[in-house]
Amino acid sequence: MDQHELLIRVLCVAGGTEMESALPRDYAGERADALFERYDVVVEVKTLATDRANDPKIWDALGQMFAENVHEGAPIIFGQTKIGLHDLPENIAVKALRIAGKRVQREAAKANRQIKASKAALGRENAFGLLVLVTPPSGTDRRSLLWLVKDALRDGACSSINGVYLVETPIAAPFNVAGKIDSFLSFHSRGGRWFPRALRKRIGAAWGMVTGQGGILAREEDFHRYGASG
Repeated sequence: MDQHELLIRVLCVAGGTEMESALPRDYAGERADALFERYDVVVEVKTLATDRANDPKIWDALGQMFAENVHEGAPIIFGQTKIGLHDLPENIAVKALRIAGKRVQREAAKANRQIKASKAALGRENAFGLLVLVTPPSGTDRRSLLWLVKDALRDGACSSINGVYLVETPIAAPFNVAGKIDSFLSFHSRGGRWFPRALRKRIGAAWGMVTGQGGILAREEDFHRYGASG
């Protein structure tokens, strides 16, 4: 079972229906992953299955960006080193995040198309569109991932996505995450449209049933105290 399959199982245990069963049989367009009919919520799950912090292509692209922006405060790199975003001027940190997070923003755009098409096919244009973003613990921390998603949604873009459910978990991770055992789940609504509280509780309970992990409530800003990235 991979991380995408894990989340689909959680959603179904929470009462969701896989979209293939909800759509008309002759439908051949893009589709999201699941529907919560009772709550009028359409869900698309996207997984980030690569260790972005150790991707040589990303580091090559960052090195080139640094070299082209020394005049704006980018560091001059000799040899190999690791640099934190907090070590960079804000304008360079933004550029670095967008390079490291291109995959995140592509996935958000694709999820928006799938959610929009599914809403239309179901006759539920006003349904709540939820993007579930699943990632193993990696060098790209939760705060950076959230920034990237918000960046993808800025200025009214991806308007069919009304909220994001960010899941950081070592369960079914595609690479070694030694020492990581806990999972961190958080909902983030957009534009003042709130995700149904009752469904949020159902999904949390389903996570515990599927994974065996008990849960505690915590503020997002305190997650790092419990071992979350960032």
